[in-house]
Amino acid sequence: MRHGALVAALLLGACAKPKDEPMVSRGALKGAPAASASSGGSERPQPRGAATVRTDKGMYSAPAVRFIADFLGEPPVTLMRVALSAQSEDGGTWRFRMAVDEKFVKSKHATARIIPQTALGPGRVVVDYQLAQGLPMAMDEGTLELTVTGNHARGEVRTKDGRVRATFEGPLTVECTVPPAWLSGANAPVPSSPDDGTVRVPDEALATPQCRSMADAFR
Repeated sequence: MRHGALVAALLLGACAKPKDEPMVSRGALKGAPAASASSGGSERPQPRGAATVRTDKGMYSAPAVRFIADFLGEPPVTLMRVALSAQSEDGGTWRFRMAVDEKFVKSKHATARIIPQTALGPGRVVVDYQLAQGLPMAMDEGTLELTVTGNHARGEVRTKDGRVRATFEGPLTVECTVPPAWLSGANAPVPSSPDDGTVRVPDEALATPQCRSMADAFR
């Protein structure tokens, strides 16, 4: 598999929606066929907390905005994304999943185009929400702008005509996974086979220089 195709496939797996949630686009409410959900992914709503989202549909919150870095050994690729999965008091959800790259780590700023699909790359973001007792809805178009200052993230979502659809802000946490061989601890998991190069384990203690570097960038 070519290197570019592998990166695209890994981004798809890292940022896809959970398969058990049917997704309906705004176009579906106008009579267009409903979009089917893609499989894979692990972005579940987080408990309520210090990160807040304000929309025209209500307020949502989560413990933090998450910056996630996945280091792969072979080929040496780093997949990065920013995600927020917030909940409202009545059980509604609001989420985004945004692919970023090394430029974001340096500039702490990114603007992405909203797409209804789940195959992400730098410059693209998926935004969806679900009202209590309602169907999941995906924004079809617009932009999401994100700025990080220290370990505080803030941003806004705009429609294609420039109207602000949502604003969010809150603490930013850094999550990092690496190949098991990078961790020397005896309890570190190991791949099921020598060829299983995509297995990664959390480096919660920031024992690797790669993960320490990511954490230091957002202090």
